[in-house]
Amino acid sequence: MERIREFLFLRYSLVEESQGVLDSLPLPSPKGEAVIGAINQEREFSVNGVSYSFVGFSAVEPTENSVFPEGRFWMGKLAKLRQAHVGRKVPGDIVETREDDWQPVLAIFDLQRQFIVVETDWRFGTSYQTIRALQGGLRQPILRDYNHSIFVEGCVRKEHFWNIVESHQKIYKLEVKLISPNILETNLSARDALKALKELFGQDQIKINLINEQGELSIPQNPINDYIEYIQEGEGTWSVTTEGDHGGKKTHSSTDNIDKVEVVDSIPDGGIAGNEDPNYVESRDRDATVVSEIFRAIRKNYE
Repeated sequence: MERIREFLFLRYSLVEESQGVLDSLPLPSPKGEAVIGAINQEREFSVNGVSYSFVGFSAVEPTENSVFPEGRFWMGKLAKLRQAHVGRKVPGDIVETREDDWQPVLAIFDLQRQFIVVETDWRFGTSYQTIRALQGGLRQPILRDYNHSIFVEGCVRKEHFWNIVESHQKIYKLEVKLISPNILETNLSARDALKALKELFGQDQIKINLINEQGELSIPQNPINDYIEYIQEGEGTWSVTTEGDHGGKKTHSSTDNIDKVEVVDSIPDGGIAGNEDPNYVESRDRDATVVSEIFRAIRKNYE
């Protein structure tokens, strides 16, 4: 049966640690392949006391009907552990037990452009929780193997930011977080400025806070647009505090405006990116169909 699956567009960035490690490996080519060692071992990890696991990740190969670059995309599931309360009937009573309940979402890694396209599901958590889970699971293996930190952020069109600014009378606060220059080719003005600061201070991120308690904060196109374009590529976050719809204040954030794509498919629950489906050929074709739709969205919106 056909259903619509919604996916978030995220991007991961790699920033070299200032303190070198003697036995660290050079980044692979393309550099986005550095995540493979973190996702292909089905290991469990914890983020803020919650257990997660990467499950069933492997390269998706193109088919006759689904064309995309070979070896570029890896697909699998990011799973979150919950405790399910189950009532079992015994003679004269109902006994409550707790059992593991893994909640999965489909995730696709683009090793060339460094996108992570991950399925949305309210049972799994918010966009922010999904992003932090991905970053938490990737961080230690990449730091250990390549001496690089990894950052995962959403891709957000700059129009969202400027629509918010232009549609409100009062701006109380602007907060911008920028990841230091890494291997992606993003806005050159912002990149050059961050590179100069990186060489001076050695920071991983830069945080800019602009505040006006009266709500008269000015947001000029220059230089703010340079930073918003940098964030648009998944290399930071922004938040803007304006007047609320019914008084008070309201904070708008890039995390709430992440780019999304909808994919229509006929994939049954549990029948993708793994060996649950006894018909391997059909499963492979479904995987390739989803990836081809994602690839089409990447070419349309980001290339």
